Amino acid sequence: MHDRNLKLTLEYDGTDFSGWQIQPEMRTVQGVLEGALADLAGTAVRVTGAGRTDAGVHALGQVASVTTSLGLPAERIGFALNARLPRDVRVVKAVDVPESFHARFDAVSRSYFYLIGGVESPVWRRNRWFVRVPLDEAGMRAALTALEGEHDFSSFCLVGSEPDHHRCRVAEISLEYRVDFGGMVVLRIVANRFLRGMVRSIVGTLVEVGRGKIPPSEFETILAARDRGAAGPTAPPHGLYLEEVRYD
Repeated sequence: MHDRNLKLTLEYDGTDFSGWQIQPEMRTVQGVLEGALADLAGTAVRVTGAGRTDAGVHALGQVASVTTSLGLPAERIGFALNARLPRDVRVVKAVDVPESFHARFDAVSRSYFYLIGGVESPVWRRNRWFVRVPLDEAGMRAALTALEGEHDFSSFCLVGSEPDHHRCRVAEISLEYRVDFGGMVVLRIVANRFLRGMVRSIVGTLVEVGRGKIPPSEFETILAARDRGAAGPTAPPHGLYLEEVRYD
């Protein structure tokens, strides 16, 4: 059969992964997915992800594209992969796409959310950040307005990450309190692109606002500084989820 292009939508618990990107001697999502595909296809296969989530970061809607000569219907390929994948990563959907489709470069936006719990929970300990002190949610919401639109996000980019440029366009950003599961603060952000560590840096700085250590009005100054040293600490990875990748 001629080669075809597949789009795979993935869900995974990032706790025991060293991130998405394949690394020597490390357990990664890309690595186990390529291993399952190689076992199914009988030959080495390379997949391309829409985003490179860091170690410990989860996903509900990661997308990968792969070129393969497998003759099974796309849905059957998804089932066959799930039979070969570990329990902490699953193919949610598999569909045929045009040969030109590229999981990373064709994406028009990505959405992430971050969970902050105010109650210590053994059930949620690996899936949200427990912050012991009460947070000023109104102040946190006020701070977020500075991030709307297109800006240089150098202040919220991990040191050592050197992308082509640091400009991102934030289309949506919100913070709400959810009463379920003992109560949690949920930050959700949609942008055309994200820098490495960007959401976690925003959340870490935002929690400093919630604790009263940084005034909400200072967020605009931090953003304008284009200096990671001007912002607050980086939030831990286990509260972060790649929610969705959009292509139109």
